[in-house]
Amino acid sequence: MKPNTVILGWPYSWRQSDDLRTWEVFLNTVRVVSAAKMALLVPKGINFFPDTSVKIVGTIDVWWIVHDGGLLMLLPFLLRQHRTWKNCKLRIFTVAQMEDNSIQMKKDLKTFLYHLRIEAEVEVVEMTNNDISAYTYERTLMMEQRNQMLRELRLNKKESLGMVQAIVDQHHDTNKGVTKVRFEEPNQNPNESRGDVEKQTKLDVGDHTENDQTDAEKTVNEVMKDIVTNKTSILDEDTKSSLTPDEGNVRRMHTAVKLNEVIVNKSHEAQLVILNLPGPPKETNIERESNYMEFLEVLTEGLERVLMVRGK
Repeated sequence: MKPNTVILGWPYSWRQSDDLRTWEVFLNTVRVVSAAKMALLVPKGINFFPDTSVKIVGTIDVWWIVHDGGLLMLLPFLLRQHRTWKNCKLRIFTVAQMEDNSIQMKKDLKTFLYHLRIEAEVEVVEMTNNDISAYTYERTLMMEQRNQMLRELRLNKKESLGMVQAIVDQHHDTNKGVTKVRFEEPNQNPNESRGDVEKQTKLDVGDHTENDQTDAEKTVNEVMKDIVTNKTSILDEDTKSSLTPDEGNVRRMHTAVKLNEVIVNKSHEAQLVILNLPGPPKETNIERESNYMEFLEVLTEGLERVLMVRGK
């Protein structure tokens, strides 16, 4: 006996964080699980999942988009064996294009469920090939602008620290000859006590250090402020007008948006939505990986409880 399924949490803050590790761990785990020939479950909206002591009534909606085995059908069946989900009805949706035979697809799916001894309501949803909407272009453009910001801000720690240190060093070199400390010949003023001299010297040195540090910090802060300002400067009007979304990204975003519209329309009141988890990009490319995460966000937008499933 050995485990054959891994449950992996969704990285909720990946959009707000500039740290790539917030979603690199997620994607690497997906790849490792897939390479190990294991199934993967990714719950999204985990805070809204019911406690084991709660009994809920409604529907469990399964969206069978990619036919990658029977795990997508088996999971809701197993869930309904538990008292929390026992009173929920099972509905299975499959997506068809206009050229598909929807009647035959529904018949085949019912036969498949019959052999699995699973009782469920079956519905085939036809997706029309509508023109790509302005909303799709806008979402794609926002996604690509975020990738551009990541490229601009991708400074490693050594470069960042080196930049700050160079600014401080340059400032110190500029002000190296400026000092308020004055050295006088001994006994030049016999009435002045040693304590007063030490006090004056400390004050002068302290004033110089404080002023020097303030100026250096001010210089560093100005430069770092310019770096941060680049985040917004990327999104100025000139940049927006010059950016044209990638055709492949627009096509994939269009699919995600249309699927999400259909799923939300049919399953917005479902107690749980189970759907396929698409495979991650094979290339470890920051832009492709970021796009993949964005597509998943768009696909599940507006759904309270989601369980994404990837079979072996």
